[in-house]
Amino acid sequence: MKKILTIIFICCFYLSIAQNFYEIKWQGTDGIKYIALVEFFEKENINVRVNYTTKDGAYKVAKYKCVGKYNYNSDGSKFFMFDGQNAEIVYSSKESNVGYSADNFVFKGVNINNQYDKLYTYDDADLADGNLDNVKEATFKKLDPSKDFTKSYINSFFWTSEPEYIKYTKLISTNQTTSSSTTSSSSSGETFYRLKFKNKCIKPIKVAIRYLDFKDKWGSKGWWTIEPGKTVYVENSPNSIFYYYAKTLDGSLVWSDKDNLRDFDGKKYGFRKLEKSTSKYGSWVTDITCTNLVNDQSTSTTSTTTTSSYTNQYTGEVKLHLIIAADSNDPQIGASVRQDLDDVSNLFQKAAREVGIKYEISKLYDTSFDKASIIAKINSLDIKNNDVVIFYYSGHGYNDTSGYSRFPSMSLDGKDYGLESMHNFIKGKNARLTITLGDLCNSIPRTRSGTKSDEEIPFKSGFLFDEDKLERLFIDSRGSLLSTSSSKGEWSFCMRKSNGSMGNGHFTNAFINSFAKEASKINDNIGSWDQLFSRAYTDAKNNTKYQLNQNGKYGQSGFKSSDIKYN
Repeated sequence: MKKILTIIFICCFYLSIAQNFYEIKWQGTDGIKYIALVEFFEKENINVRVNYTTKDGAYKVAKYKCVGKYNYNSDGSKFFMFDGQNAEIVYSSKESNVGYSADNFVFKGVNINNQYDKLYTYDDADLADGNLDNVKEATFKKLDPSKDFTKSYINSFFWTSEPEYIKYTKLISTNQTTSSSTTSSSSSGETFYRLKFKNKCIKPIKVAIRYLDFKDKWGSKGWWTIEPGKTVYVENSPNSIFYYYAKTLDGSLVWSDKDNLRDFDGKKYGFRKLEKSTSKYGSWVTDITCTNLVNDQSTSTTSTTTTSSYTNQYTGEVKLHLIIAADSNDPQIGASVRQDLDDVSNLFQKAAREVGIKYEISKLYDTSFDKASIIAKINSLDIKNNDVVIFYYSGHGYNDTSGYSRFPSMSLDGKDYGLESMHNFIKGKNARLTITLGDLCNSIPRTRSGTKSDEEIPFKSGFLFDEDKLERLFIDSRGSLLSTSSSKGEWSFCMRKSNGSMGNGHFTNAFINSFAKEASKINDNIGSWDQLFSRAYTDAKNNTKYQLNQNGKYGQSGFKSSDIKYN
């Protein structure tokens, strides 16, 4: 029988579940060797492809979905499993009527650190006769697309025309050509530039470059076709000088320099000089804008690369200021809040490093968890007009139902402060983008609140961030957004870890997962704050749908006020 744990506190905490790939291998009782490629993004939607060769030499590929969940043995011990459902054969090298039954993967011996001792696999038919000899032991490893993926490996699971093949091979080309970039973008020791071009013209363009490679040799490379509004990453170089030549596909506009002619692709082209004005390494985006559109039938002309009115208004390098206020000393939720400090910092630090912008993280907890300290810290920050400011609150909150504000007040040490008032105060610093979010109750004060257990699962990972989507979130956006985890008259609920200790706040858990989805390389999301938050609210609502709230409704319903626009 499944155990139900009761949580009796209000908190804000999350578990980071981001996109990962895993490989599982096992040998069936018939001697056939199976290899499964598992795409894991969320426990409710695990995609599996399995390839194998039958005894008569037929190469087959099956696909199905799994749901991740905990189950319990008769002795009360717990195991985690991928429950496979509705398998189908998608490829067979020979005519065959033999189908495939979806396998289940069982992770045994899961400890308090969410590690496991053994992995087994079976299908439902294996257990039909109660013969446990049909359960096979399997091996399991996490895959790094930059090292483990090849076109042939992906093709062993997917047709070349399938969307997954196309997406995964893009990961290969990106990671293989930018492996040093990917590694260094997560390190403060990055010592090279990543050149990108963004097409702000209304016509498709193609670009060629001259650059200094890591062997100290100059070379030319091209062509990259860039659709309107899109950004293309082209090359790394340790040198702060690049040259480029660009033209529209119809030849009506050309970006060139007649004084710097170089041979490339059998012709001479005038390459235009790009020089980085600072020594800051990382991503370097050059905007190509049609400033003087001409008739398609006219002769080619030289145009200038300029910035839009948006980038003229917001000038200078981008910096992310993350301010976290967390009630780490609270007797009920202090342990989970302290974990919040690390987890939220880790998320935005990774994102900032990946997109190549500076960042500063300010943590206000313990003796600095009060209004005066928070205000003083924000006033001390050197916030420029092109910066991003994110304020995150983790702790208790309340709202007088007779009050006018839909947003709650933060229960700080000493004098409290409204979340909306904090947001308006930070907006007064005139940053390009201001986001305030809180995981707190929005109800009449109550010390305790119960919630159904939703335990951590034994899969944590990093993020497969798409730099273009991160750029849209952090560089191409402007305005403000204020978010709260629950509506007026509602509590915000908390999760439990599998070892019985405090766990994740449902909204923050949903927010982190939604951020990973919105900025992932492996989906069609565009990088939208509104979509990111809307998805998080839906997930948090679904995960608390059995919890009766103060207002008599079930679940917590977060909401936001936003005027964010995109360049």
